[in-house]
Amino acid sequence: MLQEQELIDHLGKSSVEKPLSRRDFVRALTVASAAGPGLVTAALSGIMLTKSQRAEAAEVVVAAIGVLPKRPFNTKMKDMHITPICISQDWNSELYAPGLAVGINFVHKAGYWNSLPDAFKGVDRESYYTDITVDTTSPGHDPDDYDAAYNQVVSSLQNNGLKYYDIYRAHYGWHSVASYQKGTSYKVFQRLKREGKVRHFGVSQHPYHGPQEIYSDYPTIIDAEILGGNVEAMQVWFSFDEPAAVQDAFAKASKSGIGMTAMKVYSRGAGKMQADPSRMQQLGAANQPGKACIRQVLTTNRPDGKTIFKTCVSALGNLQAFEENVSGAALHHIA
Repeated sequence: MLQEQELIDHLGKSSVEKPLSRRDFVRALTVASAAGPGLVTAALSGIMLTKSQRAEAAEVVVAAIGVLPKRPFNTKMKDMHITPICISQDWNSELYAPGLAVGINFVHKAGYWNSLPDAFKGVDRESYYTDITVDTTSPGHDPDDYDAAYNQVVSSLQNNGLKYYDIYRAHYGWHSVASYQKGTSYKVFQRLKREGKVRHFGVSQHPYHGPQEIYSDYPTIIDAEILGGNVEAMQVWFSFDEPAAVQDAFAKASKSGIGMTAMKVYSRGAGKMQADPSRMQQLGAANQPGKACIRQVLTTNRPDGKTIFKTCVSALGNLQAFEENVSGAALHHIA
């Protein structure tokens, strides 16, 4: 009888020539399932699966992960309970259904949907949250283009039928304190809120300077947004081994009641995490930098011991990335 790894290798070679038979696929899935939570897709990585086989493998992954916890997003949006990782519009669409199955209840960049994805058809709109990233605030565009911002929201809702967005998020944020204080984006939000098209005001605040000064104005702008009092949700670049001044600014925002989402979790942290195997081991994610980055972010605390980030965004392109990242969120039920 073939040993487990020999069997997987054999089936991997066979799958290149033609799809696995039902019997062989079940054999492979049985071996992969025995690898344990978070390792199912790694065991199957050498095998080419059909779309239906990937869907069935996803069911095994979902069962191993279980249902993610939901926690209050912040003190300003008390009615909003959110999972520690979000679905993102730019995920591989095959991952939407597994994401919903583990209970993920927030969709980042849903405003880019030109139509409602199949996985969301028939799902109660009140059971999940969405944001729209309003791109008039991107570099090279006018951050105070009132009509463009308003029309982006209205036209997107007409296309995808979502009815409303939970968060109107000023994408890329503001280049300076003065541009934030000008307030045009907030005036657009207020009109849209009166019309029932958005509910909360947020920002996706990016840093803007060159590599050596990338964070030079970040804390200053974050402080201004805290003092302004109108930002209810903030999405920011944060991962493993970020500068202390930046972490302090985000801790302050969190303590003020702003709902904090970390982005660029994998892209900014994976290389540094991979170079620190002892930290991956400490996080229970040996040789899994994606899982380790997720856990690092979700266990980064404020001085008072409470977590800074209630959720995070990570772009996922395949089932293996889904399993590694989402299991990283699932296995840490952060208070």
